[in-house]
Amino acid sequence: MSRSRHCSEERRTLIKKLIGEGKTYKEVQKIIGCSAKMISNALKWRAKPETRGRKRKTTIKMDRRITRMAKAQPMISSRMIKDSLELPVSTVTVRRRLCEANLFTRTPRKVPLLKKRHVQKRLQFAKEHINWPKEKWRNILWTDESKVVLFGSKGRRQFVRRPPNSEFKPQYTVKTVKHGGASIMIWACFSYYGVGPIYRIPGIMDQFAYVKILEEFSLRRSADPGWNIQEH
Repeated sequence: MSRSRHCSEERRTLIKKLIGEGKTYKEVQKIIGCSAKMISNALKWRAKPETRGRKRKTTIKMDRRITRMAKAQPMISSRMIKDSLELPVSTVTVRRRLCEANLFTRTPRKVPLLKKRHVQKRLQFAKEHINWPKEKWRNILWTDESKVVLFGSKGRRQFVRRPPNSEFKPQYTVKTVKHGGASIMIWACFSYYGVGPIYRIPGIMDQFAYVKILEEFSLRRSADPGWNIQEH
């Protein structure tokens, strides 16, 4: 074969085959009639992947910074991320990078604002009753009164960016408290056998109002003498 600077695909395939059979560079040169440089280039050659579309606007480092800020501040908006990091891209691009990192925009779950001692007491209660049989749970009447107002709400709908299956992690939830705002307070109960009535509490909930509710709704409807009332 004559020497040529261009190495065709057939020649590259033949070179790789001969080298794979244990031939030396000199033996391949004699068989094909090419230079040692061409053999070396043929062994190193890799087909370039086909690319479509325009060039990516953000670098890997920029993507990491966007993701890191969103994880540190789940309630932050894409515009705030763009302005804080001074990114030369649009907010749409920022949102696209967050979606690529599995940080989608979702409505946060509302959970009670609990102190550390509240969490410890709830955990202790769960551990103490983890082995209770179903028969005992059937005799529990769960009661609670509530007047829920969104804590820190200014009338705007809130969103959070979080990974899938993490809706109840503290950093992705909105805390609620039972005070503030013009609203009504209600009392209700439920048990194994179903839900009970809802009672509207006029004014302030004190011990006298609580006893009256129990007498009027709970105790009169519970025929079982072993009924236990559990305040939630």
